[in-house]
Amino acid sequence: MAADVEAGSTVRLEAEIARRHTPEFAWPTLVLGAGLFLVFLTATALALAGALPIGLAAAINTAFIYALYTVVHEAVHSSISARRKDRRWVDMPVGIVACVPLWLFFHHHRKSHRVHHARTNKDDDPDIYARGSFLGWCFWRLPRTLLAYFNPFQLWRECGRFGLTARERRITMASFAAYAALVIGLVAAGYGYELVMLWFVPWWIGQSVMLTLFTWTPHHDHGETGRYRNTRVSIWPGGNALLLGQGYHLIHHLIPSVPWYRYESTFRDMRPLLERQGARIEGFWPRANPASAPQG
Repeated sequence: MAADVEAGSTVRLEAEIARRHTPEFAWPTLVLGAGLFLVFLTATALALAGALPIGLAAAINTAFIYALYTVVHEAVHSSISARRKDRRWVDMPVGIVACVPLWLFFHHHRKSHRVHHARTNKDDDPDIYARGSFLGWCFWRLPRTLLAYFNPFQLWRECGRFGLTARERRITMASFAAYAALVIGLVAAGYGYELVMLWFVPWWIGQSVMLTLFTWTPHHDHGETGRYRNTRVSIWPGGNALLLGQGYHLIHHLIPSVPWYRYESTFRDMRPLLERQGARIEGFWPRANPASAPQG
């Protein structure tokens, strides 16, 4: 009985914190997306015109690729429209556009990511591929994952696995074909070098950093499945800005409606509750848990 009362109190407290920190509409996310595309297009145009060294443009575009996933992530959770259900239509087009430079597909990623939330760290978690040592991640699982982005057969299978409707599957596969046609067209037009330097290399590096900081480090060692222990809070100097809030990944898993720029303030409100629940509040590097699954 006491446990039931405590659980009910915890749920009410979380709901109250969610109400306080979920905005009417997440304008900063739209500003972030627009600003990122402006920087990307400007750097690319200047590099193509010879007004900016292509290496510098590549570095700028790497930062663009890394940061742009935040916009996709917010759209997937309908966290842009937030409380404004009459603006729910905004999330999908914003997400679709932001997916293009990342070689992601909105309908597929939305379903996959929601399964990740429902099955975090379990064997059928779509992100369980990250489980294992850091070296194994860097030199095997991460490169293999990046290469799989370009496998249409795997994409088709995953559309079935994650329960996409027939319409969503058609849109996803048509989008893959359109992306591929664009790449082939640019190479055929003589822009292969520029494509590699201004998109593919930035994509590979940016996605590598993003997947490491948003998939491997928040959940490592991918062994716990409890609600307050299946991911963590990572606090270190400058981390909130550099990770666009994802150092507070546990906050996102607990209250997905809260946008990235309010994770830190939400954590401050929730910290006493999280500490009572034994949440993982750590520094930059995840601490090993000997009770979790063995590394490999």
